[in-house]
Amino acid sequence: MSVRQTQHRGILRPLLVVLGSILLFAYGVIALISQDPFWFLTRAAVPDPERIVIRVDGMETVLNAATPGYGQIVEATREALSAFKAWAPGSVGLSEATLQEYRQQGTILELYFSEPVDFHLPFDDGRPTALLIPIEGRFAGEGYVFRGKGGKWWAGQLTVRDPQPLLDALSALGYIRQ
Repeated sequence: MSVRQTQHRGILRPLLVVLGSILLFAYGVIALISQDPFWFLTRAAVPDPERIVIRVDGMETVLNAATPGYGQIVEATREALSAFKAWAPGSVGLSEATLQEYRQQGTILELYFSEPVDFHLPFDDGRPTALLIPIEGRFAGEGYVFRGKGGKWWAGQLTVRDPQPLLDALSALGYIRQ
């Protein structure tokens, strides 16, 4: 073994230790901030909703586990929430005027949970127990998902990579036309 090979090995080990320490520190900081050790999965853990509310031009339909179509929408929601366009929330919120508009026109999907949805993203997601997804009307077509809890909707939407599974399920059940 030459002196040069020995010097390279002597430098490589401390360099790997420093790089590993930096990565471990970064992971730990993000895990603390997000309060989620699995933040890197970027796939939402969606529990079974207590109820699903579909609003189409002022007409409200409430689904529960015993209602036909419930399972189809839950699976489509899980598939849609399996990938996001960004690792941070956007800057859009729901005003009272927008919520009033949703009560009268357009199509939205609301999901209400007894336990929080965990988005597995590198920020504190607030442990939401409600999701609102615009399907037709204001903010529709963007893949936006609004989070909420206790009757309040939060600013800072998440954006799914592909909302098509939800559109397909709602179309198959007759709530929208594609």
